[in-house]
Amino acid sequence: MRKFTLISFTLMWVLSAQNSETDKLVKGLLGDTPIEEDLQELCDVIGGRPTGSRANFLSIDWGLEKFQEAGVSASKEAFTMPGLWLEDESSAQISGDVEFEPRVVALTFSEGTSRRGIKAELIDGGRGTVDDFTKLGEKAKGSFILVETDELVDLDGLFKEYADAVLIEDLAYGAGVKGVVYMSSRPMRLLYRHNASRSFENTLPMVVMAREDAKRCLRALRNDGSLALRVKINVKKGGPYKSYNVIGEIKGSERPEEIVIIGAHLDSWGLGTGANDNGCNVAMMIDIARQMIKLDIKPKRTVRFALWNGEELGLYGSMAYTDKNEHQLGNHIMTMSVDIGSGQITGFFTGGRPDVLAATNKVTEEIAELGPFTNIDIPLVGTDNFDFMMHGVGNLIGNHDPANYAPNYHAESDTYDKVDLKSLKVNSAIVAAVTLEFANDLSISLPRQSREEIEELVNSTDLEQQMRSMMGIWHQWKEGKRGRQ
Repeated sequence: MRKFTLISFTLMWVLSAQNSETDKLVKGLLGDTPIEEDLQELCDVIGGRPTGSRANFLSIDWGLEKFQEAGVSASKEAFTMPGLWLEDESSAQISGDVEFEPRVVALTFSEGTSRRGIKAELIDGGRGTVDDFTKLGEKAKGSFILVETDELVDLDGLFKEYADAVLIEDLAYGAGVKGVVYMSSRPMRLLYRHNASRSFENTLPMVVMAREDAKRCLRALRNDGSLALRVKINVKKGGPYKSYNVIGEIKGSERPEEIVIIGAHLDSWGLGTGANDNGCNVAMMIDIARQMIKLDIKPKRTVRFALWNGEELGLYGSMAYTDKNEHQLGNHIMTMSVDIGSGQITGFFTGGRPDVLAATNKVTEEIAELGPFTNIDIPLVGTDNFDFMMHGVGNLIGNHDPANYAPNYHAESDTYDKVDLKSLKVNSAIVAAVTLEFANDLSISLPRQSREEIEELVNSTDLEQQMRSMMGIWHQWKEGKRGRQ
């Protein structure tokens, strides 16, 4: 891990600067800007921003106001969320050989219960494998099944959680369980929230139980104990409703019809205040736009700044943008998503496209003083690059030092104090420089891929596996409801 201070970065850049627009923008962003104040407002004042919540709608207006105050042309762009899901409160009681009240939180899309809750036998589901369910047989029917997890160490473990959940939940449906209880993968009784794998089609109560509480239950069960679980889940559910992305724009001076997009998602979870995921990078988008206007930066191509919404529930805001603008996606030179916290950017994921990798290598060489950078040419699912990738548009994801991102991901602990503010400043300079280089280097041409080329990318990589583990998007792609037709 690199240990450079912000002062070191600033000094290095000043000494190497050649007075280009990129140099001017980088120096401006490494200097004194309101990015920390913006982040505090978003996280501490507005707070956690679940899609469809009051705080989420407040953040939309806040983002629009910030762009407009900076002198950036901006607007709210409406789109339809397929449904509403918000947790009001969840609680649980263990009875039998052991009696206590474990800490729980509902998975997103969990089915709610009556005010009295629902009660059923709690059984040891092991790791939720095929063998585990086979051994349980009829015992699983009508029971709450408790699934043991490994303690989370890194992002690989996080992605494994998502992938494993698809099979676990399919098996749970097939076994006729009453509900699913996941042991939290985080210690110190920390709770977090993932999506149920069937998204809005889920019909089972599902909760995450504090790790230590779940272990207490398993010890009792594995000593031939008998336990029952009563769960109360109070959720607000509803049909389709109108939400909004916020789109800012600085018109290109030479090729205004050609577009470079950088974006971060506004929405977060109700647990914590969505600081690393993804408030810090929302503040970054605003800071970059503000400095471009303040310093009179005039990109040759149009630069759009996107504050996406509905990302956490299925990437719906960016999906809506690609659908709405499908006719002009051929003019989208590049889109970048920044969504892996505030650890220092070490390079970019370039979507499994050698032409994008080559262009990104060229661009990052221009800002080597802020590196070194290693760009990785693999496609990734899980943030707002996805629909651009599936529409054949060149796409990047910032690759961050994971630092404290994974342990606090979707968790109660995702708060302002976990953000690496020094790295966030440097990251702003990196993202801004890469964006401006793509906007100004008119020799860069990244043609939109055809449906056939996208299918080849899916077939030659692990994209299918990734899509199957994320919010039902595989079926949307296969049914022609998502991506280029």
